[in-house]
Amino acid sequence: MTRSKQEIERLIHGAMGEIKADLIIAGGKLINVYSGEILEGVEIAVLDGRICYVGPSATHTQGPSTRHLDAHGLIIAPGFIDAHTHIGHFCRPYEYLQAYLPHGTTSLIASCDEMATVFGFRGVKLFLDEVEAHPARVFTMISMASPQDPLLCNTVSLSQSEVAEGLSDRRVLGLGEIVSWLRLIQGDQELLERIEMALRAGKIIHGHTAGAKDQKLCAVAAAGISSCHEPVREQDALERLRSGYWLMLREGSFRRDLEATLKPLIGRGLSTQRLIFVTDGMAPDDVAGDGHIDFVVRRAISLGLSPVQAIQAVTLNPATYSGLEQEVGGIAPGRYADLTLLEDLEEVRVHSTLIGGEVVAQQGKSLVMRHPISLPDDTIKCLRLNPTVSPDSFRIPCLSPAKVRVMELLNLNITAETILQAYPQEGYLEADLSQDLLKVAVFDRHGESGSVALGFLKGFGARVGAVGTTANLDENTLMVAGSSNEDMALCANILIEAGGGMAVVDRGGVLEKIDFPVGGIFSLRPWQEVGKGLSRIHRCLRERGSPFSKPIYALCFLTFVTLPSLRITSRGLVAVKERRLVSLFAKR
Repeated sequence: MTRSKQEIERLIHGAMGEIKADLIIAGGKLINVYSGEILEGVEIAVLDGRICYVGPSATHTQGPSTRHLDAHGLIIAPGFIDAHTHIGHFCRPYEYLQAYLPHGTTSLIASCDEMATVFGFRGVKLFLDEVEAHPARVFTMISMASPQDPLLCNTVSLSQSEVAEGLSDRRVLGLGEIVSWLRLIQGDQELLERIEMALRAGKIIHGHTAGAKDQKLCAVAAAGISSCHEPVREQDALERLRSGYWLMLREGSFRRDLEATLKPLIGRGLSTQRLIFVTDGMAPDDVAGDGHIDFVVRRAISLGLSPVQAIQAVTLNPATYSGLEQEVGGIAPGRYADLTLLEDLEEVRVHSTLIGGEVVAQQGKSLVMRHPISLPDDTIKCLRLNPTVSPDSFRIPCLSPAKVRVMELLNLNITAETILQAYPQEGYLEADLSQDLLKVAVFDRHGESGSVALGFLKGFGARVGAVGTTANLDENTLMVAGSSNEDMALCANILIEAGGGMAVVDRGGVLEKIDFPVGGIFSLRPWQEVGKGLSRIHRCLRERGSPFSKPIYALCFLTFVTLPSLRITSRGLVAVKERRLVSLFAKR
């Protein structure tokens, strides 16, 4: 970010009281993230959306038009930053910003993966315009998931020239997480060129080093990857911190890792200077129930971290890492007047949120009037699939008993490859609820053929005819899992006609459904409505036997080709560690 000479001069004169402030905040206790203190008797003056004075008395900045904010009984903290997140699934990005504001979040560093994988570079530009329409500060990372791995995926690809153009945009902070780090250490020239472009432009690069250790972890760091949000154990966190990574610990909708990662670090008394808390995405149903970054800070405090250190991990630390320390992340002259006013420090109970000195949320509600951009008509209902899917689309021919590869869920995110003996029925392999064995189908939404890849899933637990989603990592294409070919066909056709979404079908009837008409990835409805719809989907699947609290996410991860062990895209089954497609039928 840059400031003109005139802007600089006005702030100088504002600090001296020669130009009168727009706003004075007084009476509260101030969290000074620079010194680690909680100070009383400090007043803040704001001019042109930035802080021009912080000190014992701002009376010299007071003029006839100066507004006053009485913060007695409140704690004044810098606005919270979610330093690694995704806001393109389920809700439109603008709605996520509306949801997060009342929880003290004023800035986000977000990848545009979802819109990029569906719409290509056009999706990147739409994302930038969408988030710019909202007062919250969104610093965008150019997607590195387009495609995640060209050997295995079918998403829309970004060209090198498009990545270069994106990196030159003032609204772009750097490159999004390089999930496929195996490609990188194997010398993938496309990734190396993109990293070179980012480093030459002075941009940061987020990492995703799940599974990397020792030499491999060092190789990724040596390439210029400066952070990782994937530690899930104490050793993961320690190794990344000691290797010079900025340590991002995650507590969001898809994974909650603080219990396993933060608590052991606190016991060791290690430096928290490079510690950053992130959500990696907080879905609307979880925002309604838990909150956003305020929830993460609250969890960290409950695990034994001091309140000031916890707040530093969502303010100063992420701002410093991201090169934004002169703009956000603290309450000091020159910084934007982005503030979170708290009623209680231990419980992190947010009273109100300010951006640029303006109150944008109060008592749990956003005060921002909804004015998102108008999305082009051709981004609506654009799956490029016909609602003519038949039960025959899900048949797997097999004339004799055979060994098949099965994706077995070890948890919500991780699968193992299990080999099962399968017995055909009338020349076909079928699902078997008695063995908790579902059939899975993934469609190619980008090609003309409408081809479908088929596999088997074990461990999902829900006894339903079919469940489908068009929002999945990072393919964002039509996926249906189920026990009945007829219900799977019905589920597929319902989602195609809606332009995308999620649906649960059983015995020819629709049990639950949410529509995601924009590219199949998100709804145009308010975030509260989408959150209730997600809650109904999860509850429906739990009631039918799924052991997971958020069952639909297990399906969303099946297409994610960089987590162990066996995955599926529209190209077929993927052996992740080998980076290759494998047959459904196993020889052993």
